[in-house]
Amino acid sequence: QVMDGFAFPVEVVRTDRKRSASIYLEGDLVKVRVPKTLSDTRIRDLINKRTPWIKKKLKEWSEKPVSKPKEYVSGETFPYLGRNYRLKVISGNTPSIKLKNGYLQTIVEKTDKNPQATIRSLLEDWYRSHAELRLAEKTKRWAKIVGVAPRSVSIKNYKSRWGSCAINGDIAYNWRVILAPHRIVDYVVIHELCHLLEHSHSPKYWKHVEKYFPDWKDCRGWLRNNSIV
Repeated sequence: QVMDGFAFPVEVVRTDRKRSASIYLEGDLVKVRVPKTLSDTRIRDLINKRTPWIKKKLKEWSEKPVSKPKEYVSGETFPYLGRNYRLKVISGNTPSIKLKNGYLQTIVEKTDKNPQATIRSLLEDWYRSHAELRLAEKTKRWAKIVGVAPRSVSIKNYKSRWGSCAINGDIAYNWRVILAPHRIVDYVVIHELCHLLEHSHSPKYWKHVEKYFPDWKDCRGWLRNNSIV
């Protein structure tokens, strides 16, 4: 539902959540998630109250430098757990990639007619495998602290979310989470684990999150401002 009458584009998404409403940005589009039963008048009031914050975030977004598409050549930097590592491309017989001496050392065949595509594929596979390992470790550690037991943990290629938690206890993470700093990754893990205590984003749910992550709002803000997804 598009809502007119504001100085910025607004899209309203009605969900099954019972109480809480949230406002976030996708580029220069303001998205508002609200319960299905919330009236348009209440939604407009909510947006009006948050307009100063929205305008501030839109200004920050408009001033962000446009990132260049990656060329997958030596010297380019790629993030992993919040740190940037330079790519080092080497000719060899067996295509591979590994983190060595502070570099993402990548081997491609001399005869490769499209080395950039090969490197991109190798890098994504490397990210996925490390995401699978690291997120499994972090989920196991935090699950003990929270006192829950997820049924399974998997890695997905989500386009617009960082993770998900099904009612049956299956947790899935976007492999791109592994690009973010440790603290942010831990927050994503806690976010999903707390859904095993309270499935909706209710005030009760956020109290669970705050118990383990008092600065959860900062972490959520980081995720919204750093559009890895």
